[in-house]
Amino acid sequence: MPRTSVSVVIPTIGRDQVVKAVLSVLAQSHPVLEIIVVADTEDEFALPQDPRIRVLRVGPRAGGNTARQAGVQAARGDCIALLDDDDEWMPTKIEEQIAAIGEQSGSSWIATSRVLMRRPGGETLVQPSRPLAPGENLLHYMFRKSSPRAGHGFIQASTLLFPRALAHEVPFDRSLPFHQDISWLIDAYKRHSDLTVVQVWKPLTIYNSTDGSVSKRIDPAKSIAWATRRLGHDRRTLGDFVLTQSLGFARRNGDLSAMASTIIAGIRLGRPGPSAIFYSVVATIKTVVRS
Repeated sequence: MPRTSVSVVIPTIGRDQVVKAVLSVLAQSHPVLEIIVVADTEDEFALPQDPRIRVLRVGPRAGGNTARQAGVQAARGDCIALLDDDDEWMPTKIEEQIAAIGEQSGSSWIATSRVLMRRPGGETLVQPSRPLAPGENLLHYMFRKSSPRAGHGFIQASTLLFPRALAHEVPFDRSLPFHQDISWLIDAYKRHSDLTVVQVWKPLTIYNSTDGSVSKRIDPAKSIAWATRRLGHDRRTLGDFVLTQSLGFARRNGDLSAMASTIIAGIRLGRPGPSAIFYSVVATIKTVVRS
């Protein structure tokens, strides 16, 4: 029987943008069963009026994964779709993912899509730059740098649709203040070696990469510590992650000392590939020139 019952979980800290997020769900061509807005705040905030919307309270300051898991526990749909409170969906997002799922059964699948990334200043970018190849290791896709020009296999939380049963088998790690969505993907992949990732190759989510987002405030040293715990079994993947993604957090602040420390850690702890090393050198040179 096709899956048509979708619960949407939106963790929020009460930002004004949550109204746009909810409106984008209400505008879906495939109607959702319910919209669970999980408020990690004591503040009051306005939402559109619709009987499918309900608000849960956690925290305050309990964290995004605590909010997501609370929403999962309260959900009644066959499937869970995640949406961050500062992102939006294209009108056919759920419809196209449901169609792409086809006859997938059980709990060992995840649907995703490309994103239209809006950066501060108005620049836009569609990610990821290449699709996941059949049989490709998901962690290699997300974290290894395969060529100097290609980016990583970007899979962002607001693109995700998955069976509710999977989120009960693999709960969101409530202790994590950052790298929350990719941590859950790692855990799901380790739990299900046969995990199927259904990727709609068009942008169905608008990802607003704002200055206030969590990813802009990640400490490079803490990112390295996370990577060592989660990816330490695979030194190539660990090294590539540190020399690209952890390095990016230091680069955003123009902190040359932190960039140098991050590169040294990536080479010492991991075994980064040539493309990641090349990227780190070029990124450092560009930062030096800018400063």
